[in-house]
Amino acid sequence: MMQEKSFQKYFDNYKNIRNEVDAKFNMLHAKHSKYTKCAKGCSDCCMNFSVLPVEFHAILDSIKNKEIQISYPENPNECIFLMQKECGIYHERPVICRSHGLPILHMNNSGDNWELSVCPLNFTTVADDYFIAENCYYQDTFNSKLFMLNREFIQHFDEVKYAENELVELRKLASFLGSD
Repeated sequence: MMQEKSFQKYFDNYKNIRNEVDAKFNMLHAKHSKYTKCAKGCSDCCMNFSVLPVEFHAILDSIKNKEIQISYPENPNECIFLMQKECGIYHERPVICRSHGLPILHMNNSGDNWELSVCPLNFTTVADDYFIAENCYYQDTFNSKLFMLNREFIQHFDEVKYAENELVELRKLASFLGSD
């Protein structure tokens, strides 16, 4: 198992980024709450996401000594932490899970245009001009911060040699929690 103390600064920096995401989410959710259907029990966007190694190991560090229930859905794209439509690691969930429900702006694959992404259950009664820069979540801003932190983390993490753009499936956390 990894040496916790030597990586704590990376985990703390990850949690700082996660706290920034939460603050942005709370601010945007307050603005948009009358247009969103997201609530406890809605799990339409809960999937087996893949995350950067720094995020994977920070989540592992936070949950490894907790009793965590794991499901084994037939669909490999479903999240193993989803139990009866509720997240079993809600307080430690990844950054991507913290932004669901918001109007998300992200750069398209060619890098030449911003794209808006919204849950099909939300914002059904608003016109397109409702979405302005000030009321959207800029996903790439936080992803860039995570990427830079991850770049430094993987340079010092010797247990596994990760490539700079490598992602780790969340379901792999089960193997570290005594389940497979």
